[in-house]
Amino acid sequence: MSIQGTPDLGKLDGEIRTLDPATGAVRTFATGLDNPRGLTFTGRHLVVTDTDKIFTIDRSGTVQLLATAAQFPFKAEFFNDVTAEPGGGAVYVTEMGARTKARDPQGVLWPTDSPEALQIPAEARVYRVSLTGQIRAVNTPSRKSLIINGVGLGRSGLLIADMFYGNIVRIEDGRQTVLASGFRGADGVEQAADGTIYISSFDNGAVWSIDRDGENPRTLLSGVGSRSTADFYLDERGKRLLVPDTLHGTVIVLPL
Repeated sequence: MSIQGTPDLGKLDGEIRTLDPATGAVRTFATGLDNPRGLTFTGRHLVVTDTDKIFTIDRSGTVQLLATAAQFPFKAEFFNDVTAEPGGGAVYVTEMGARTKARDPQGVLWPTDSPEALQIPAEARVYRVSLTGQIRAVNTPSRKSLIINGVGLGRSGLLIADMFYGNIVRIEDGRQTVLASGFRGADGVEQAADGTIYISSFDNGAVWSIDRDGENPRTLLSGVGSRSTADFYLDERGKRLLVPDTLHGTVIVLPL
């Protein structure tokens, strides 16, 4: 799990830690990061997003730089989530876009029908980053995915979570299709082998599920609090979600 440091970059006080859900035991695995967020495992390395950088971490906890924002073909300021491509040769990384314009002065997302919402530019992108450093965009900025947070492998194409409108969007061959909407503050998104899609909301303290077609929404967790339920781990073998609660500094084990 990723432990973010202080907001200012350069202090290198962020860490990656391991957690044993059975005992609650936690230990430090890697250090020297700033604000690590998304994590994925390629089969050989962990890959972690850290604001304006992407790192790999080997089995011994050694951290190596994979890419910086300056290497990307379009403006990149805030990398959030990451998921591994089948085969482990590359990862998909979300760059959030105009995230600083999505909230009012109190830090609350603007109403979707407000003038401020219409003024948010579509700039968010998903990038494919190979483990040898090749980078390409896989989508065109769209209001369907205005502020991209989560990314996960779908049964067909990629799934991304738009934090502003709460859209769950499939990207397939560059085409973006909204599967479902209304999950505001959407943070993590993953699809299980049976097609069920799981979604967490950072703003709403909630976790939901929908079916493969984006229908039949169910609330699996609610009432945790704003700025809480972030990107989660889908443990299909253990039939559970491991949901970080950043508000309270805990991990919630949510049986499926």
